[in-house]
Amino acid sequence: MILFGVPPGPLVLAFSVATVVTALELVTSKYPRTSRFCLKSIWFYLYVVIYGLLAAGALALLPLIGSEVKIEGIGLTNPWVQAAFVGLSVKAFLHIRLFSVSTGPDQSFPFGLESFVQLFEPWMLRTIELDHYAEQSAFVEPLAGRYPAVDAARTKAKNNPPPALSKSESDAFESDIDHAPTSAEIIKVYLKLAGIRLTQRVFS
Repeated sequence: MILFGVPPGPLVLAFSVATVVTALELVTSKYPRTSRFCLKSIWFYLYVVIYGLLAAGALALLPLIGSEVKIEGIGLTNPWVQAAFVGLSVKAFLHIRLFSVSTGPDQSFPFGLESFVQLFEPWMLRTIELDHYAEQSAFVEPLAGRYPAVDAARTKAKNNPPPALSKSESDAFESDIDHAPTSAEIIKVYLKLAGIRLTQRVFS
């Protein structure tokens, strides 16, 4: 099956590359030490799949919107390289304008893939964040229960600082630990820098 003149192989490649890139970008930018929690959210997978579909859609539309988009560079005439490029840069392709709606003399409202993304992305990212928070709280609460005295949790954290912190990071870490009002908040501060495995080892 060929979609708008594009064979299925490149479409699958664009989809696959975009899903992987989108997942990595979200994890590394927002949840670098606690990705396990967001990976338990079904909305995480729906989010990356939607971007994969958008990449495949953008690739399929390229033959129809050649006047709007030009892809130039070494090897970019090859359909497989082009598919990988679209997958890698899917968010740039969201600015493609599909059509415009006239709203008056010399005025028009452009509609493209980005307009579609704005319908779901803010809500979906917020839902992923809430699911992450719920999983994180479920992880932290049993550990915090071991430290009914806040000072005990604070001492434990300071005596086992996360490794490889710079001077500024270390100062910020100690300040955040000092200002955390509860054992659970102290563990969350530690978790953000140290990750799941080390946090569990230190506070268990």
